[in-house]
Amino acid sequence: MSFRSCLALAMTALIVPSLSAPAAARSWPTTAGWEVFEGDDFCGLALDYEGKGETRLTVAKMTDGSAAMAVTNYGWSAKKGEIYDLEFHVGTQAFRGGKSVGTGESYERRGFVTKFGADFFPAFASASSLKVYKGDTLVDSLRLQGSGAALRVVDQCVGNLRAVKASQERERQRFASIPDDPFATGRHTAGDASKASPARGNPADWISTDDYPADALAAEAEGNVRVKYTINASGRIESCTIVASSGNASLDRATCSALTRRGRYTPARGVDGSSMPATTEFSFDWKMPK
Repeated sequence: MSFRSCLALAMTALIVPSLSAPAAARSWPTTAGWEVFEGDDFCGLALDYEGKGETRLTVAKMTDGSAAMAVTNYGWSAKKGEIYDLEFHVGTQAFRGGKSVGTGESYERRGFVTKFGADFFPAFASASSLKVYKGDTLVDSLRLQGSGAALRVVDQCVGNLRAVKASQERERQRFASIPDDPFATGRHTAGDASKASPARGNPADWISTDDYPADALAAEAEGNVRVKYTINASGRIESCTIVASSGNASLDRATCSALTRRGRYTPARGVDGSSMPATTEFSFDWKMPK
């Protein structure tokens, strides 16, 4: 699997809010040498460089306007989950004080992922170079020729994603007052009570510290989150919402995202033996991996 695909999967798993239905990915043209791609809740651009270890630079723009940048190299020994203090010079503008999280052996190359605010993109679009420092050591110096043109395509992609999300939310709200099965309560008035059973499954098996969001790792964020969700008649998890926040939005989103993607219950059954929706709650305690 390519690094771009791995990054897309990782960001989708760790950052995308669980209530956002996957967008139908579109193909975007390679622009000024940059590969432009689309995820569920972000769009990005990537470029490979010749030289020591063949560095690959990937930058993703989230629908909330924030940035996530990955820099990886075949020759580096960065470790997965390790926090690195790095400094980034984007043209004449310096970005300091951010924490970078090692990608380790999760990808073909090793390197780090760093999150930035929306102010990163104007600098990235206009700069001719990106330099990364680890203390006084120059980690890499990369040309950014064509980044402005590629970012304009990324902005179009993000605009489309935002429109899709808005349309999905309008559709959800449209049917929010209609129950999935208006006859479900009637199932308990007749039939063999011995056939009734609650939904069965172990949500603790579907989420772990491997799902830690990169920005939460960088911030060393921890906390207990409690969620509420519906188990549909097929045993899948949907409509996951936060009942009690961990105090970190990324950890909250990652909880619902992991459960929605992996959760598989034996569905609840009514007294007539047919499967039916059920609602339950689950809490998960996020602790920094050791």
